[in-house]
Amino acid sequence: MNNLTCFIVDDEQGAIDTLSVFIKRYLPFLEIKGTATAVQQAQAFLCADPVDLLFLDIRMRQETGFDLLRQLPGHKAHIIFVTAYDEYGIQAIKFSATDYLLKPVRPEELIAAVHKVSQRKETEKDQVAMLLQSYDLQRSHTQKRIALPGQAETRYVLIENIVCCRADNSYTSFYILNENRPVVVSRSISEYEGLLFLYGFVRIHQSWLVNKNRISSFKKEDGGYLFMDNKMQVPVSRQRRHLLKEL
Repeated sequence: MNNLTCFIVDDEQGAIDTLSVFIKRYLPFLEIKGTATAVQQAQAFLCADPVDLLFLDIRMRQETGFDLLRQLPGHKAHIIFVTAYDEYGIQAIKFSATDYLLKPVRPEELIAAVHKVSQRKETEKDQVAMLLQSYDLQRSHTQKRIALPGQAETRYVLIENIVCCRADNSYTSFYILNENRPVVVSRSISEYEGLLFLYGFVRIHQSWLVNKNRISSFKKEDGGYLFMDNKMQVPVSRQRRHLLKEL
């Protein structure tokens, strides 16, 4: 694996020290170019000396990691957020397909995250812009797009154009309006159920999540089926039939 450079931003020096130890012990190909405990300090370094990978805390005293990204136009590094927990930050990260680690960081999760981003040739063109947009819009639930990371590319899809989602073990297939082939993502449907609940998506079957605004009709025969706007037929489980009454 090629050598990479990284920079760590966290307002807790202890967290920086722990992450540094893990990187030196388990990821010898990853060189730590520097660390910072404040946004201004990090900005000054990164503007002068860009790195391949940025470990970034979300909430830092009176600042956030998003404040730093706003001050780094044209930022090219891969981002791995390292955070205790931040409701809107985590939601924004999931919407924009960015990687994150929860504190306290576990070595195996760190290794997996770094290897994941190191395999990408370059950052997605619109990833940072969408990440910032997602963070701003999450508070009012007005997010319009979601990032769907496939094998060849990451698609930024309008949420309203997603007709339904189908589970296939640890993968989820997204069926988009007026598109013949689904977008397959290596994340579970349960994760997307939590993300899309506020946007009118309902889990009407163990394997299916549907956009209630894209339902054309309901057929009661053969156990019950939904007809969707893209002509698909989606089964409704007997246990979740009550959800249709709520709709």
